[in-house]
Parts: sequence; structure tokens; C-alpha cells
Amino acid sequence: MSLKDVLKDKLNEEELKLLRRSFEIIGHIAIVEIPEELMPKKDLIVSAILSRHKNVKTILRKIGEVDGVFRVASYQKIYGEETETIAKEHGCRFLVDPTKVYFSSKLSFERERIAKLVKEGERVLVMFAGVGPFAIVIAKLSRPKEVIGVELNKIAVEYFRRNIKLNKIENVVAIEGDVAEVVPKLEGKFDRILMPAPYSAENFVHLVKGKVSEGGFIHYYTFESQNFERSLPKKVEEIFLRHGIIVRSTFMRRCGNFAPYVNRYVLDLKYLGDL
Repeated sequence: MSLKDVLKDKLNEEELKLLRRSFEIIGHIAIVEIPEELMPKKDLIVSAILSRHKNVKTILRKIGEVDGVFRVASYQKIYGEETETIAKEHGCRFLVDPTKVYFSSKLSFERERIAKLVKEGERVLVMFAGVGPFAIVIAKLSRPKEVIGVELNKIAVEYFRRNIKLNKIENVVAIEGDVAEVVPKLEGKFDRILMPAPYSAENFVHLVKGKVSEGGFIHYYTFESQNFERSLPKKVEEIFLRHGIIVRSTFMRRCGNFAPYVNRYVLDLKYLGDL
């Protein structure tokens, strides 16, 4: 039952049209989008959420999109106080504060999908690693030799390191720093590189040149209008080719919505060599 169903007898037709059907839950925190016109009905919306989700202790209203180098959205507390929580997925636990670091429970399936692709003994690099969800899920569900995560946000790195301990993982390394400075200094090559920063991944494509093992994969995330979905694989292959990296797209899927008719996509790119 959606919020619209719960509130259909308490809001008029125009108000129901403004109401967002779904919301995100991270641990005990619910994140909702409430248009300014509906704020007078805030208490009704809060009550509806609490009636459906007994574990929710804090409700945050999203008032600004993910922005800045740390990719953190802006929120307004409309219920509760505590913004630090533990999110659980795939047998892992992630200590996180969504007001300070980026974390999306909507990528849970995608993290599991990638982890299941990782073969035993692989060396994996996660750029823009955040609090470590991709790195730790990979380490937990697969048998990689090593997973290195690089993250610029100091607070996120602190959570990342705490989450490594929380999940009792030994083969994950969290590195604080700018990928542009850290990745060129990393020794050796990687069997798999993740670039889960759809806002800006294109700006960092050049960093993977010389860093991928023969037959390895790059998982590239980007935003695109669904009107251009069919041409996206070729577009991404050409982006890499401009940097002297030959890849072939073997798989693409939508893994989130950003705006009307604009989606987040992931492309699995098989590495074929450098020019």
C-alpha cells in the first residue's frame, strides 16, 4: 500500500497528485520528498509513514539534490532527531549518516549483482567508494583477493573504516583522497574497476588507462535521457576510446531514476586494451 493509498481519504485530489508515491528507508530513517504546497499536511504524511513502518525513528524531508564534490543532498528534519543509523543488506551492516555522506538503499540490488560477477582471487578497485557499500558487499559475497576503495569525503572514509570493522572484513582497504591523485599511484592492475559516480564519472575515465588487467571489466555509471538509451553503449565506448582505452559494452541496465525520463544506468564494459 502506497502513501497515496493511505492518505486518499485525507487529502484532496490536487494534493494527492502532488504527493510522491514512494520514499527511501535507510536503517531507521525515512527520506521523503514533500513539495512546499503539501507542507501544511506534513503531520498527516508523517503519521502515514509511521503507521506503515514501525521501525522508523527519524524522517528527513529532501530539500536539495545530491550536489558538490561529496555528493550529499540537503535535508530538513520533520520527525525525530537521530540521523546516524545502521542500514542492513545482503548480510552486511553499514553505519551511515545520510545528512553527511552519500548512501542509497536503492542501489542494494546493483551491489549484489556486481558482487556475484566477481570471481575468486580478483583484485577490485572501487572509485568514489563512499562508506564502503560496494566494496564490503563484494568482499562479503565473493572471494576477491583484495578490494581497494578510494573516497574524498573524510567523514565517509571514517564510516568506511568503521564499516570494515563492523563487518569483520580483512581484505578491504579504504583510502582517503581524490581519485585523480590516488589512482595513478596505485601499484599493479585490477581485474575489475567500479566507477559509481554518475554525475561525474566521465571526467575520470582517463584514470583507468593502464590499470585494467587483460580481460578485466569496468562498471561505468552515468545519467542519460531514456530517449537516448539505445545509443548509450556506443556513446560510452567512444568516451573511453577518446582516452585511448578500448572497451566493449556487454550489458546495460537502468538502476535508478534521476528525473522524469532521466535514469541512472550502469554499463558493464569488457576491457580490450589500450591504444
